[in-house]
Amino acid sequence: MAALEFSIAATAFDVSLLPENARTHGTPAFREAVNAFLQSEFRDFGGHASIRVDDQAITVSWDPATRESNPLPPIIQKLQQGRHAEGIQLLEMLLTHRPKDTVLLYNLGLALSDTGRLERAEHCLRRAAALDPEDANIAVALGVALGRMGRTTEAITVLREAVERDGQNPWARRNLGGLLLQEGKAEEAVGHFQQATRLLSQDQLAWLGLADACRLTNRVKEAEAAYRQAVEINPHSDLAERARAGSNALAQAGFEHSRKVVVRQDVLHYCMDALQRLSGLPLAELQKLSLELAMAGRNGFEVHNPDSRYRVKGLPGEYSGLAMVCFLYVAMQRIRPGTDIGFDVHEEYAAAKKMLGKQG
Repeated sequence: MAALEFSIAATAFDVSLLPENARTHGTPAFREAVNAFLQSEFRDFGGHASIRVDDQAITVSWDPATRESNPLPPIIQKLQQGRHAEGIQLLEMLLTHRPKDTVLLYNLGLALSDTGRLERAEHCLRRAAALDPEDANIAVALGVALGRMGRTTEAITVLREAVERDGQNPWARRNLGGLLLQEGKAEEAVGHFQQATRLLSQDQLAWLGLADACRLTNRVKEAEAAYRQAVEINPHSDLAERARAGSNALAQAGFEHSRKVVVRQDVLHYCMDALQRLSGLPLAELQKLSLELAMAGRNGFEVHNPDSRYRVKGLPGEYSGLAMVCFLYVAMQRIRPGTDIGFDVHEEYAAAKKMLGKQG
């Protein structure tokens, strides 16, 4: 890369990158801290940097060590490490020297969008899009920024254009699906999420989006499978918790639909069986069993599949997903009456107690 020389106003420097005692513009401490910061950064890029800081401007002259020396990869690495303020400052400085560099504009726009500086992000991304209108990734980033600004209609239009340019772009598909879902267009969203999960088989957010879209369009089996996949990718993430909640909502909705006015006889039978098996069990044993049941269902029980089978140490044999839910419900009511396990069988539970003459 050729030598660089550029200047920015001293007041344009992000003082959050400096020690607290060096954040006042025009002071010797400010000048020394900026110089030290930039010397360190450009040293990492390879080559020699000359830094001059006065009350009005910061001027950098950088002579790279080799033609291959490029500051952009290490700056992008900083952004990937979450060092956004540092990366944004360096990109803004480089942009003064290369104002039509679409790679710079794109990465700066992404970083600004991720840190909530959305108006500046839109400005950078629109400049990049004007310079390279065929780049679908730029359009995706612009669509995401517009969506974050609440300009959903504009964002959908931009993302549709990105899909038209590159139908194999998973980020365009996933983000368009998310905004369509947000706008109540779940039927259209399904296809985009299906493509996104095909292209990004380990993307948890894409699977969660597909599951939600399928649930809202009454594709029950597809929704159940997608929720399970979302959980399996990373069971301990916030997205996994959202997938479990969606799976529970799906199961409860199907259960309520099949229950209608009368209690479900299969659930009544499972509750009676649970009441009989757990009768007289000490509290400590109940607590241990409830934990085993909860762990067995951490990825969601398949309550709509009568052939599903689960096993826990505290119960002999194997049980269907719906039976396991009933065991967990009965155990929790014994431990703490009124506990919500995310699946409501209180009518069947009450009927089972009445038939058995149980009072808790």
